[in-house]
Amino acid sequence: MADGPSLPSVAKSQDEYMAALELYEDGYYDEAKKHALKSLEIKENFDALSLLVDIAIKKGEEAEEYLKKLSELYPSNPETYRTYFRYYFNKDKELALSYINRAISIIKNPKYYYDKAKLLFSMERYLEALASVDQAIKMENKNAKYWALRSEILLKLGRLDDARISGDLSLKLDQNCRDARIALARLYLALGDKKEAREILSGIVNMENDEEAKKLFDEAF
Repeated sequence: MADGPSLPSVAKSQDEYMAALELYEDGYYDEAKKHALKSLEIKENFDALSLLVDIAIKKGEEAEEYLKKLSELYPSNPETYRTYFRYYFNKDKELALSYINRAISIIKNPKYYYDKAKLLFSMERYLEALASVDQAIKMENKNAKYWALRSEILLKLGRLDDARISGDLSLKLDQNCRDARIALARLYLALGDKKEAREILSGIVNMENDEEAKKLFDEAF
């Protein structure tokens, strides 16, 4: 029988990863990194490697070592290339685009089309962004974030009525969708309706910690 990691070791590695993830989500990146590295020390695994890349992104550090391991160990996993995409999103957008396209070539997943649309939107390639988010919606039409992004794109294209329809649908799907409220607030500000923009923004949970929402709220006065 081939040797392999014992079940207790696998469980301990997973425990370390879960501890790292919780610390990461709470903003304790240095401590999260320690636990993620411990998880890898016990057993190499995709989740810890991917999390180490995300920690590097948050800290503004290099992550080539972890990316290389991901591509060596998990070359057929589309999430490998989605991790590359996240890392290069703000470093090299064309390179990031090539990686999300590679993920899509492995499996057509709506979240990958949504990621691609966000990237294209940031590159001001609005028609391409619209086509990509429409593909995501075609595959998963009850996702409020997809409709919110569609609203943002349509606003940039000057299609205000369509932007309102998409934004309203996003909020109907999820009253707590922060992206829907941001999109609609931008639309109402573009229409000169500051009162409606303030009302929409007031529904954002923990707005005091949301710099983008606070900026829009200030513009609505």
